[in-house]
Amino acid sequence: ASSCQTVGRAGVIFLAMAVSVGARPMANNMVRAARLASKTAARRHVVPSACVSPVLCQSRHKASGTPAALSPPPFPTVIIYNQSKHATQSVLADIRAVWGNKVRVLQTLEEGRQRLPGMDGALYVQPKTWGNLEHFKERLDWLCTQDHGLHHDRVSGKVVFMPGWSAFAESSEAARAVDALGLVWPGTEPVASQSLEKIGFKRICSEVGAPTPPFVVLSEEDAGVDMTDPVAKEKCITGFMKACANMNTDHKGLLKSIHGGGGKGTAHLDDPSDPVQVRAAVEKVLVEMNRSDGIYFEQKVNTKGDGRFYQLELEVDGETCSQGGRFVWFNSRLQKVVEIGLADDLIPLFMPAELYQKSREWAVAIAKKGGNNTRATMEGLVFQNEKGEFELQFIECNRRPQVENEALALLQQDAEGNRRYTFAELMMRASGMPAPVFEPSTDVKVVLHARWLHGNPDSDGNITYQAGNILGMSGPRLDYVAAELMSPGEISFTADPQLGKAVLTASSWEEMCDRAAEYFTLRKPMVMGSSSTYAQTMYNLFTCPDFRAGKTASNETFKKLDIPLHPTRGIANMLQDQVAPVMVKGYRPGEGIDADRFPTTRVVSNVEDLHTQLSKSTARTTTFTKFA
Repeated sequence: ASSCQTVGRAGVIFLAMAVSVGARPMANNMVRAARLASKTAARRHVVPSACVSPVLCQSRHKASGTPAALSPPPFPTVIIYNQSKHATQSVLADIRAVWGNKVRVLQTLEEGRQRLPGMDGALYVQPKTWGNLEHFKERLDWLCTQDHGLHHDRVSGKVVFMPGWSAFAESSEAARAVDALGLVWPGTEPVASQSLEKIGFKRICSEVGAPTPPFVVLSEEDAGVDMTDPVAKEKCITGFMKACANMNTDHKGLLKSIHGGGGKGTAHLDDPSDPVQVRAAVEKVLVEMNRSDGIYFEQKVNTKGDGRFYQLELEVDGETCSQGGRFVWFNSRLQKVVEIGLADDLIPLFMPAELYQKSREWAVAIAKKGGNNTRATMEGLVFQNEKGEFELQFIECNRRPQVENEALALLQQDAEGNRRYTFAELMMRASGMPAPVFEPSTDVKVVLHARWLHGNPDSDGNITYQAGNILGMSGPRLDYVAAELMSPGEISFTADPQLGKAVLTASSWEEMCDRAAEYFTLRKPMVMGSSSTYAQTMYNLFTCPDFRAGKTASNETFKKLDIPLHPTRGIANMLQDQVAPVMVKGYRPGEGIDADRFPTTRVVSNVEDLHTQLSKSTARTTTFTKFA
């Protein structure tokens, strides 16, 4: 099939050349040769790789925007496996930006749901079966019987399984299972993934001399119990409580699962000697993760000082530390809100340059010891202790692309000035291509990755999410917005409350704050439903004097902000909240168009009468009834 396409493209190019020199007979021969090759492929029932089965979708997405690269893609087919619409859309955007419509992208989603725009097809699974690769294998096998092109690519080892960013993306068990399916795993090699998981990472830190908070392992990976057995679950909880009591410490800490992330699978434990607090923390982690293996206690940092800290993220590409550092701000539930990448010369705004360079050396040593073979993110906490001295403590390593990967990616460029595309880079690496060589960007010093949520934050940053239906974005085009995504459709609270992202570039910290304030004023999601105060809260954050001065720590993002009490009201809000009730109910109950909202009692009664009438009626004889 690919040969047929190649001949067809070559024929067109050669035709143009032949006509330009007046060689019409030669051009006609080339056209006939291309048609013959196409017919031969059709007789052999070969489905071209660019073709999509009618079972999957209609026609291939026509990419627009960034032109595709001249080099062919390393794999013709990608299956995205992530229930988050935003994560799925981000992977798709990277692939389209680099290769346009040369790569066929299939979305995995639950039955009854609609795939995202731009997808070439869908692989449907049953609801609540995410992570069940046995079920995924059944659906994949069936789909291969319906789509010969997919079957051919799978047998040839040319289908990439792309989990995006999720705990599933750094699971060594998932990597081996995907390999057994005949698919290509583009993530961390399984052995390295196991050695760099959260507990293993902290042990490696101790071995190479990198600082990490004291910790106690409550259960090793793959040493869990059956959570559906109440007796076994209770025995597990009491065992963890006993282990915490045996620590004989009153240091504040966190109870963590190695399988968690984004605040999920983490519980505050301010007094490990209090059985009530311990039980509440253990139950929270077990309920959120639904598994009891890989649980550990980690002491909080700077408990003797003022308790403030900045979270620093360093990316390692194999055993090389990338340029720049990324700082993160989050809410009281440890859920990230904004991430900002800074060039090396701007890092002293938050930590000494000497400590930053030492942290990069530690990151390289950890990557070498763990055998890292792809792009990973190491997280550390920077703080001033009770003596006023700066310290850094490494806490974990994510063996997968981060949601906020672009906050560092855009600080780099290749020799031709092209930006990095993380997921496209993963595909190239999985095909055996060497790691690309990047240099610091010449005009970008600061990159902001802001998350779009739809809800009302409080002073702790906890967000009361609002329901609605996303239609898109509104507002003028801004040249400093390097990337912007917004997942259309109904807001899902079960999959991922993050609706989209905005990536802004700047040449200085102050310029970034100014641009962020302007962006959250001018650009807004178009939501059919309740309004939210999120955009106004973000505006208040980037105009806050302490934040602009670099004095707002990562764990106090919302403490000094003026939190808006009410969302900004627009025409849609007035129509929905004021005009519509008057039209329906009138100024007084019972005086409007109808006393109740649709369907009213009168409408229901009329439908019932009509149903009764039609059920007793005899169908009229027509020409079409003869074929009944």
